[in-house]
Amino acid sequence: MFRNVSLGVLLPTNLDEEITSLPGWTVESNRAVRYIDSYHFSVPGGKRAIELLSGKEGIISQMVETTPNKAYTMTVSLGHAGDKCKQPMAIMAFAGDQAQNVHYTPNSNSTFQTANLNFTAKADRTRIAFYSVYYNTRTDDMSSLCGPVVDDVRK
Repeated sequence: MFRNVSLGVLLPTNLDEEITSLPGWTVESNRAVRYIDSYHFSVPGGKRAIELLSGKEGIISQMVETTPNKAYTMTVSLGHAGDKCKQPMAIMAFAGDQAQNVHYTPNSNSTFQTANLNFTAKADRTRIAFYSVYYNTRTDDMSSLCGPVVDDVRK
């Protein structure tokens, strides 16, 4: 992350898994996602996270090693960036051919929540992916794209 970048960094689409702007992940589809830091935005955990922009047109994915026919629970932290993004916010989370719609509802005690997706692996590698269900904009200008923040994905 570049120092003093208060707007985050837009990560372009990159379908080549060997060269990616987000190590370990592929930014799919035809729209960018935003790489944000905890100095300028609300981040669920650690120093950095991804804000999903543009609904189905801003997808991040990763191939993970799995054991066929084994049950897994994928956990993800979901929240808002603190950038005045209009509600509602939700993500679609995929693990192989299984999907779950996860809505984020902010409360006064927390800027994020944890969600679980149970899935059974069908192969040695399973594609996990996330996109924003809605096309959100900020409440103060109605034209800047924003969306839910995804962080701390683990199986």
